[in-house]
Amino acid sequence: MTLKHDGIGQALTNSLRLASEETFEREKAEEAGRASYRRTYWQGYAKKVKRIFGTVTPCEYDAIKRSADDADRSVWGQIWAEAQAYRAERTLATGEIAEQQRALVSELRRIGNNLNQLARLGHIRNRKHGDLGQDANDLGDEAMKQLALLEEVVTRFDDGMTIRAVAER
Repeated sequence: MTLKHDGIGQALTNSLRLASEETFEREKAEEAGRASYRRTYWQGYAKKVKRIFGTVTPCEYDAIKRSADDADRSVWGQIWAEAQAYRAERTLATGEIAEQQRALVSELRRIGNNLNQLARLGHIRNRKHGDLGQDANDLGDEAMKQLALLEEVVTRFDDGMTIRAVAER
């Protein structure tokens, strides 16, 4: 009697092929290679990265937690930032100053974008019309307004020092 495979029977027969001894040995060797790689990787990882543990009192933890919340950081992020500031012999920005810095950077990006658009517009007009003529004065005036705004934003950041940009003549 001959078995005729059709549809599902054919699919099951194809999928249930038994692996040969040779295939089994090859897969076993590949897994051993992967295991060796993982072992070597993690042994090297332990040399590159070190864990630091410490103990603080509840009062110290609360102080760190408050300063971390003010600066919008995690507790570990706050400890790391304080350690880096200490190492660099700098003061660490408080939460209010950090927020002012973020606002300042955002404003500087917007002003820089405006200046880039003005420069691009000037180049486009120069290519189309050759000499810019009166348009150059308009673009120059707008650029000076943007630079004045930039100076205003930079000097608004109050950390005890006044910064003034002086144009060279």
